[in-house]
Amino acid sequence: MKRMRIFAVVLALGLVAAACGGTADTTTTTAAAQQTTTTAAQETTTTAEEVAGIKTGVGVDADRKVIKLGALHDLTGIFSPLVIDINDAMKVFYDNLNAAGGIDGWSIDYIVEDTNYNVEQHLEKYEVLRNEVLALTASTGSPTNVAALGLMMEDNMTFIPLSWYSGWAIPEFDGGLALELGTNYCIEAMNILGFINEMGGSTIALATFPGDYGFDAAAGVRLAAEFYGMDIVFDGAGAVIPGQDQTEVITGIVESGADWVFLTTNPSTLAELMGGAVQAGYQGLWTGSGPSYNFTLLDSAVGPIIDQVFYQSSYYLGWGSGTPGQLEMEAAMKEAFPDRRPSDAFIIGWNEAKAMTQVLADAIAFGDLTREGVAKSVAAQAGVDYAGTQPDQSYAGTPNEYVTRESAIFDPDLDTYLAAGGPDQTLSQEGGTTGSLLVKDFFVSEAAEQFIFGAPCYTLEG
Repeated sequence: MKRMRIFAVVLALGLVAAACGGTADTTTTTAAAQQTTTTAAQETTTTAEEVAGIKTGVGVDADRKVIKLGALHDLTGIFSPLVIDINDAMKVFYDNLNAAGGIDGWSIDYIVEDTNYNVEQHLEKYEVLRNEVLALTASTGSPTNVAALGLMMEDNMTFIPLSWYSGWAIPEFDGGLALELGTNYCIEAMNILGFINEMGGSTIALATFPGDYGFDAAAGVRLAAEFYGMDIVFDGAGAVIPGQDQTEVITGIVESGADWVFLTTNPSTLAELMGGAVQAGYQGLWTGSGPSYNFTLLDSAVGPIIDQVFYQSSYYLGWGSGTPGQLEMEAAMKEAFPDRRPSDAFIIGWNEAKAMTQVLADAIAFGDLTREGVAKSVAAQAGVDYAGTQPDQSYAGTPNEYVTRESAIFDPDLDTYLAAGGPDQTLSQEGGTTGSLLVKDFFVSEAAEQFIFGAPCYTLEG
């Protein structure tokens, strides 16, 4: 069990920034992604036609049996350490799929654009892809996807959001176009508070980014706090502005005296808040939304603090979990990148590609490889099998019936991580780990189980 009291750790912000930035991998992978984008520029069929009894349209080369899929990835912004690994796993999945004959003979042309997790750039890059691809197999971010949603609905563009906003499970909000994977921020927060309740916690300090990411999670925290009779003794929902001075938030956390801090941020901001609060004397435990954490924080000066006081929430089981789906992915990644380090994020890209592949396979079986046909295939999905890496997912029925409610809890353990080689680990070695030890396998808290889900937990303004 984590200790409620920890020794003061001097936080070296330069080391933390270096750990969160993933400089070496970012340079290599971004170049590869740019090459993928360049070499993928091929002629697209823009009018519906028939090939072997299959109706085709934008993003489909009927003569060559090629399907173009786009990805709007954050390869250089605040979530790039996570997304770079997601992108590489997705590329390996599609490369292997093509090498094995594709989907009933149809190959995938995977085209990547970097959005820098910036709304304006996201919209610009969407314009690059909107008349080129059949669907978006990945699209990073809540605010970015919300900004592009009107255009995607206009284009009937199915997309997989790298975002767990609760609105993606509501057809009235997304037009039925989002192929969301995993538990949303709101229900995840309910599960986390259920775990905190089991651990004896009763007071919460809440601090989040603004927008649909932070406010959706905050809505779940508030709903669950009321359910379990907990007190939110510091409410910093929306108060954490990326890149700005966090002194006021850190002061609020410290002065609250809360048993637990719940964060919805990115990893580098988590490190900044945690390091500052601990230096100022805060002695409680920490947790938060899944994207707030990255295991590379164990490489930094904040690593010992995370080891002692942080619990990680997750929508999937990470590297080394031993599930059939994980073993399949690990074998492919080891062959493609033997000198890379293990990453829990690989399975996200792998599963996103797996979900899109099943949707496309069904669209081919239905005889309709148009955007309309892909959207119909999504609505008809009765269950995507992720082979134990995350809960299987359905998209048929009502939101309350198909929304995923399970999440898992991990304990990042520095000794386990360092014993395996820490940052010097490679995919080719045996026993690689990101240091995350499973504490609570996929579960549904009482609050999440009883929650009637029929609308986004956080409603966008305007």
